[in-house]
Amino acid sequence: MAAIERAVESARVPHAYLFEGPAGVGKRQAALGLAMVLNCDRAAAENTDGPRRACGECDPCRRIAGNLHPDVVTIAPITALIVMEQAQEIVAMVQKRPHEARVRVIIIDEADKLNVSAANALLKTLEEPASRTHIVLVTASPERLLSTIRSRTQRIRFRPVSQASLMLLAKQKQFDVERAQVASILADGRVARFIELMAPTTTDDDDGESLSSGDETRAVVAALRAAVVAKGMVPIFDTASAWGDKESKSLLPNALAILGRLYRDALAIQAGAAELAVFTPETTSEIPLPSNLSMVALGRALGVIVEAEAALAGNVNAVMALERLLIHLRRAERGSERLTA
Repeated sequence: MAAIERAVESARVPHAYLFEGPAGVGKRQAALGLAMVLNCDRAAAENTDGPRRACGECDPCRRIAGNLHPDVVTIAPITALIVMEQAQEIVAMVQKRPHEARVRVIIIDEADKLNVSAANALLKTLEEPASRTHIVLVTASPERLLSTIRSRTQRIRFRPVSQASLMLLAKQKQFDVERAQVASILADGRVARFIELMAPTTTDDDDGESLSSGDETRAVVAALRAAVVAKGMVPIFDTASAWGDKESKSLLPNALAILGRLYRDALAIQAGAAELAVFTPETTSEIPLPSNLSMVALGRALGVIVEAEAALAGNVNAVMALERLLIHLRRAERGSERLTA
């Protein structure tokens, strides 16, 4: 984003950008933000030594944010691909002056879905700067674009958003802290996914991915931790049987993600980097962080959690995967101590 700010400040915004990075990290919103700052009435009127910012309140800003501005156009796949007719539409727009904006911004969303004919039709347009027009290609798979397309754009890489940043967003939006902690893990650095997880659900046909079942997911994590620290093997077999059935299996991916974060947090605290922990003892009283474990033991525990996640993704029997996970977690926590029935 700093590169974009410098370009705007110097009035040397490239005619063609490629915004690349994981899905849901804000690439398309950044493209709209660029269109807003380039056309914002207030930003144009202000003389400032700092970065220009869109006000979000003037008429151009509001219309761009609402996808209502005739000079800020988003092109997306009609079906599976962006086809020749759409590319021809872009070429025709570039040849005309903007209707009313200072500059026109054309956003090509999911640009990796340009078919070969459409991509080739855009090469000359991307190579030769057009008057008062900027094109922003947005993609999560830049390697699928023609190399000739990539070489004609200024590439900006977007990275997954940190959990700390997601928690800051949660604070700004006054989200529930514990719910946000879980969502920040499951979102995997994607702002859009984080907001989706935090949104209240109104239907009963939950797909197993939302936090409408957050309490159930935390119950799975608590049960797994309880089985690990309990005496004897019976709790391990009972827990694996209870949460590995068809009805509960959908909760396991999220539960294991949270369980892994608990062990990672314990490892961060043990290494003297408590500021990197997402969960804290104060906010996870019902699912206590693993404590009094060596860094070696925590590393082994993380390894078996990753193995369990891979096993479940590969459709291994869930009960057997959980049994193996819990046995190895107990071994990791007890070191060389023998398991007893």
